[in-house]
Amino acid sequence: MALLWIFQAVFLDRYYELSMSRRCSKAVSSVCDYYASGGPDISYDSFMTFLGEKTEANDIYFWIESTDGTFYISSSEVQTVRIRANTRQLLAQARNMLKQSGLEEVSFTSKGPMEGGKDYIYARYVESEDRNPVYIYAIATLTPMGPAVGILRSQLLIVTAIALIVGIVVARYTAKRLARPISDIEKKARELAKGNYDVSFEGGDYKEVSDLAETLNQAAADLKASDALQKDLIANVSHDLRTPLTMIKSYAELIRDISGDDPKKREEHLEVIINETDRLDELVGDILTLSKMQAGVMEMEMTDFDIQEAGESVLSTYKVMENEGFTISFRPVPGPVIVRGDRHRIQQVIANLLSNAVRYSKDRKDVALSFSRKADRIVCSVEDKGIGIAEEDLEKIWNRYQKASKQGARSTQGTGLGLSIASEILQKHDAEYGVESKPGEGSRFWFSLPVNK
Repeated sequence: MALLWIFQAVFLDRYYELSMSRRCSKAVSSVCDYYASGGPDISYDSFMTFLGEKTEANDIYFWIESTDGTFYISSSEVQTVRIRANTRQLLAQARNMLKQSGLEEVSFTSKGPMEGGKDYIYARYVESEDRNPVYIYAIATLTPMGPAVGILRSQLLIVTAIALIVGIVVARYTAKRLARPISDIEKKARELAKGNYDVSFEGGDYKEVSDLAETLNQAAADLKASDALQKDLIANVSHDLRTPLTMIKSYAELIRDISGDDPKKREEHLEVIINETDRLDELVGDILTLSKMQAGVMEMEMTDFDIQEAGESVLSTYKVMENEGFTISFRPVPGPVIVRGDRHRIQQVIANLLSNAVRYSKDRKDVALSFSRKADRIVCSVEDKGIGIAEEDLEKIWNRYQKASKQGARSTQGTGLGLSIASEILQKHDAEYGVESKPGEGSRFWFSLPVNK
């Protein structure tokens, strides 16, 4: 709008003059071409008809005269045009300019008959093989633009006022529609910050606001789940710490009050205290290990090693379970399989998976550690025929304190952190891992690593 005002105030007159000059030049060029290349058969009548059409179409007065002054043609003979009182003087001035300059064309402006008006004069020298050379003149009136500019300015003022009013109304309406959902989101975000994770964020008519609301809804759901997990973690840690401490205290009191002088009973009670102390130490160690991994302060010591040999070494410590009726089997692939990773941590993963399999095998005490190749990766699997895991709990089984006891029987051993620690270790190795299970049929935990070539 501002550019339109500047154009009208500064450039309109100049633009109008340039436009008329181009118009005259184009009209004269067409007349010159018709005269010069019309051929010997061109008639006076056809030429005058053509000249009249150009005069009417462009509102231009044409004057054509031979260079020796023997004849002349005026467009007023075929079309009514405004003849100026000073036409002869303008033609003489243009003629002199052509002769003196030696140019083929000249143009200039002169004060017109109307107040503030101008005349634009364009002249060209034309030669023809079939006719005498001539001078062709065109005179166009440049109407004063003052009144027209005034009208345009008045109209533009009205249009500007209407545009401003409409713009303000539309802007206020748009801002209100945009601000309302953002204001609601801001209020609910304050509630979320206070710990109300049940808030629901609603978007508006704009995609960006809707995306923001969706993101905040996801954040609220994640915070709610994290809060629930934190409460469960505190409850489970408190329970698992309290149980061995209670046992230690109880058996210590028994030794003090009852079995202190009985060597056999004292040894039994001391064995319980030692076992519960070991369990407490294991829990604290697992919590510390998991915290270090999640904080990123525990580095993996990467080396190249034979993963089957490392797995068999871990499995050998579980052979003692065969005395309790377990069948412990090992199914490797031919040859050594070299991978890159932290040997100790990978063995910890395998040990955690084997402990988990033994713990939940129940009556069918079959546990197997197997290896298989898949493209350029080696897959390590631990299978059991135990209680299995419900389908809806498969994704959560890697979470802290997500024990299989929630799908079956309550286990009295284990910290509930083994699978979570295994998951953290495997993620630091960029390993693929997962679990397949059906309730009552057993489970298969697996992970895979790329094989060194």
